[in-house]
Amino acid sequence: MMTAGRILNMGENCAAMNMAVDEAVLISQKEHPNPTLRFYDWTHPAFSFGYFQDIASEVDVEACRVENIELVKRMTGGGTVVHGWDLTYTLVLPRHDAETSVSDMYKRIGNSLVNAFERLAIPAACYTATQQSESAQNICLTNPAEHDVMCDDKKLAGVSVRRNRYGILFQGYISLDIPPDPILKRVSKIPEIQEMLLENATAINTEGRCISRSALIKAISETFDVGVTFSAGELSIAEKAQAETLVHTKYAIPGWNFH
Repeated sequence: MMTAGRILNMGENCAAMNMAVDEAVLISQKEHPNPTLRFYDWTHPAFSFGYFQDIASEVDVEACRVENIELVKRMTGGGTVVHGWDLTYTLVLPRHDAETSVSDMYKRIGNSLVNAFERLAIPAACYTATQQSESAQNICLTNPAEHDVMCDDKKLAGVSVRRNRYGILFQGYISLDIPPDPILKRVSKIPEIQEMLLENATAINTEGRCISRSALIKAISETFDVGVTFSAGELSIAEKAQAETLVHTKYAIPGWNFH
């Protein structure tokens, strides 16, 4: 039996608010379980970092500030993700006794994205651990994991996870366009990694393709197979208030991002 859930097709926000909304939706699962698939955008270029990363050791923080690149730490693990040229999405599911394992959910998400890409004539396949891929360990763009989505042996989409007692949060990105070279070079302080990024970064809109954000969201919404029937929804008043609080107490302050 399919569970009912909501799709939130949201616009642009600053990096701190984007992360705060995700956590607010996760927190809301305690009192109001509601499977949620959220698509969103970024007001400014941004780098998000996995929970265990040290932002200051990864990038030149002052140079990023001067160039108006926002830096934010995620709740989820994984490496650095470049935002502003991607389609970012979040899936939040309430916990229950018969829930799908994280590994199986990764697989279902990956297969769903591959099916969406096929509808748009984008060649793609899920990554398997037996494949060989040149990677930079802390950079999501070049570090595929099992069930990430690949195109011509380069990573096109990735996802990371965080769980609590009441919900499970998947944060994912899909490379829609390739960021400009100056942005890619800011992702790492190490020249060798900068060069690897320039060589290995890929996106949907290469090889003459021109897929819009709305077309990609439509295709994903129609193929997303995680045991939930999604329909259009919106954030609750409580979720909005929680997100505002989290911006000011967590995601916009150095104590979270640079601890």
